[in-house]
Amino acid sequence: MAEVRLRVEPGTDLSWIRQCLDAACRRIDGALALRILSAVHLIGDDRLSCIVTAASREDVQRLFEMALLPSARVLEVVEV
Repeated sequence: MAEVRLRVEPGTDLSWIRQCLDAACRRIDGALALRILSAVHLIGDDRLSCIVTAASREDVQRLFEMALLPSARVLEVVEV
């Protein structure tokens, strides 16, 4: 699970966030296991909370950088 602080005006279309994350997943070389399972914007807390499958924390950080979003804070890692 990764979180990003993201201030968005109420009523703004947020579909661009998912599109940016999906595009970044496709651009990252060798990250076949990198996928966004869930992305939710928590308006009251100005947070974007994502559940991501990835090989490493570094892949998650790189994903958010490529999507041109603020640096992600990886909150929880579960090995499967």
